[in-house]
Amino acid sequence: MGRQKSHIILFVLLTLLIISTTAKAQISHRNYEIEAKVHYGYMYFQNDQYHSALGRYSRHTPSYELSIHRNTYGENRWEVLHNYPSIGLTFYYSDFNQDSITAELGRVFALYPFINFPITPSESSKLTFKLGVGLSWLTNKFDPKENYHNYAIGSHLNAAVNLSFEYRQRIVERLHWVLSAGLTHFSNGATRSPNMGINIFSVATGLSWYLMSPKTHIDKRLRPRHYLFEFDGKKHFVTDYQYTLGIKDMSQQYGAHQYFFVHDLAVNFMFQLSERDRLGMGVEFVYDNSDKITKSDWDFYLKPGLLLSYEMMLDRLSFMFNVGLRNNTPLTSKQFGMLFYQKVALRYYITDGLFATLAFTTYDIKADFISVGVGYHIQHKYYLPQHAKKRYRSPIFPR
Repeated sequence: MGRQKSHIILFVLLTLLIISTTAKAQISHRNYEIEAKVHYGYMYFQNDQYHSALGRYSRHTPSYELSIHRNTYGENRWEVLHNYPSIGLTFYYSDFNQDSITAELGRVFALYPFINFPITPSESSKLTFKLGVGLSWLTNKFDPKENYHNYAIGSHLNAAVNLSFEYRQRIVERLHWVLSAGLTHFSNGATRSPNMGINIFSVATGLSWYLMSPKTHIDKRLRPRHYLFEFDGKKHFVTDYQYTLGIKDMSQQYGAHQYFFVHDLAVNFMFQLSERDRLGMGVEFVYDNSDKITKSDWDFYLKPGLLLSYEMMLDRLSFMFNVGLRNNTPLTSKQFGMLFYQKVALRYYITDGLFATLAFTTYDIKADFISVGVGYHIQHKYYLPQHAKKRYRSPIFPR
């Protein structure tokens, strides 16, 4: 009966989503599509010395998703620069192939906005990359009395992240066939413990239907080559400085109310690759208060690191991707040990220099911490301004 009730609730939610998005599409007259896909995947859990029992959750599982998305056609400059991506919202559901073991995980409902970047330019058939980040609700979580085997998730509310490659083939003008392969991840970012997270590698197929006949792209030749204050192709680089503050919950390992702040200071040196992205490297200094318990033999807890950085810009919004090596031994030690880690951050530029950021740091496919903060970037140009060129008549920068 409970399973039927959950299916009824799921059906009602999907129906409301279709009705609301259809109404909005009729009002806005834009390129909206409704897309439905069925996934078949494999849940992967990395065993370690503390949670060796998690491997029993590794198994094949189906899941389902329904999306509403709008294909851009060039009304904003960033849409042209990124080859007309689509943006939208996905509703995701899985029961983890319920049996006596995976019943401990419950079911997952997720809702996340996404952006889908075309890799190939063709309209009839194209390869795309989908990036989605949102929220999920897992019906079961760790409980020391009733669900103590579930070391995967320590909270009902979690982040949902989807990374996938899609192939889209036009069948008729308004109907497309979709095939995709990727990773869906659920985690609370160590804000509640335990938090090993759930990783599902899956392939999916489905159909996508335009609610109206799609608008064609605005001809690029009708637009100016560059806009005022926009990247002009000349040599320059950016330095940015950011501070973020995160929190770790280690109550499950060390007793109740064990919460620790993580301070993260980073400096990046970024070179402009094009009008839409930057590439560079940086240094990072992390002060994790939980190290005072887990690394009690250390004399100094500041952990420096080196990282590679890539920033993809979408008007005032950007995605920052980092991979790096962080010191994992005491600075006074004669031994040398480094921890490989990854970080994905969402940035919003409040002004041309000031930005707010939300960052998600992981290592070994496990969440380390989620942090929020602010930063500032400064642009450094290689060439002299016009009045300086005329004054000095430099042979390097002729008039």
